[in-house]
Amino acid sequence: MATSNDIRVTVTRRSVMQVAPYESEEASSSVEFSMDAGASAEEVMGEQSAWSDRLATANYESLGIGYEITEVAVRRVQKSVSGDTPRAAVAAAPPRPAAASSGGAQDDLWRDVMNNSSGWFTNWPEQLDGSENPKRPAYRRSGDGKGLWLTRKDGNANFPNFFVCPKTGKTGDALTEIGNQISQKAAAK
Repeated sequence: MATSNDIRVTVTRRSVMQVAPYESEEASSSVEFSMDAGASAEEVMGEQSAWSDRLATANYESLGIGYEITEVAVRRVQKSVSGDTPRAAVAAAPPRPAAASSGGAQDDLWRDVMNNSSGWFTNWPEQLDGSENPKRPAYRRSGDGKGLWLTRKDGNANFPNFFVCPKTGKTGDALTEIGNQISQKAAAK
């Protein structure tokens, strides 16, 4: 039982881990203990550290995550995430001939559409079926409204040759044809 001369210490450990694709779980644990008021700062920190490691192991066990105890601390062992076969990351752009390269910021935006598709609206499927304004960009970034069109006014592709639509998997000539169909609808309005 703690006396009025004791030091009371509470140690809390919160762990949030990914347990499945786009899914995380949380576990929290805490402990309160007392120490003699004459204890040195090193003794208090040592006891706190020992409890922190015990709480970490309790959280890992609660979440079903493997761990190992080393002389220094508790270390999480990588847990494989269950689920379907993970998608491979979108590959980096293949090297392009210098003359055909528009490069720069425009290519970076097209890469961002592929690598961060959740941050972009894909408008062109709805533009084809008439439920979306055909004058709007085919892809629009949700954060700042930046837009990208599939074709230029002359009917040529506006996207780099490495681009693959993250929503449909379409590339090259198929996207150019879609862009031209959308341009025709926009001109008719």
